[in-house]
Amino acid sequence: MLAPRTIARPAKTTTATVASKKTASRGQTIVRKNSKGGEEGARAYNNDAFGMIAKAASYSLFGAAITKADVEGEFTCEGPITVFAPNDDAFADFAKASGLSKVEIMNFPGLKDVLLNHVAKGKFTAAEGLPAEITMVSGKKVSTAGMSFKKNDIKVDNATIHAITTVIA
Repeated sequence: MLAPRTIARPAKTTTATVASKKTASRGQTIVRKNSKGGEEGARAYNNDAFGMIAKAASYSLFGAAITKADVEGEFTCEGPITVFAPNDDAFADFAKASGLSKVEIMNFPGLKDVLLNHVAKGKFTAAEGLPAEITMVSGKKVSTAGMSFKKNDIKVDNATIHAITTVIA
């Protein structure tokens, strides 16, 4: 009687780092760093203010609005800048108060100004004491006394980010 034969086969899974929109061959695992989205068409983000906002799940409306209003440059500039980032709940409340849906707010005529009300040139930290008033890139002077913060002094390459619970309109 013959003994059963065993055939050794190499594993078919390989790892590939993909930086662009490439379709992987069957059996490949795709590893993307600093990206958001599914396996296909994910966008890579830097460690700047916009990248941090775009990657954070609870700030997706703010990130989408920044892209839609074409003001990414203000959030990716060399810096230092300070960003007061409203979370998705704050953005939804702002949309509702404006009589718009979360989708409709992306076409709001004053969206660009509203977004620029959240970024200021210079470094302002809670640890060093925020000034009572800050002039934003939009030109609006904003009082920090009444702001409700979720988290302060989030450091990224070009900015200090403060997570806030309201939209500065």
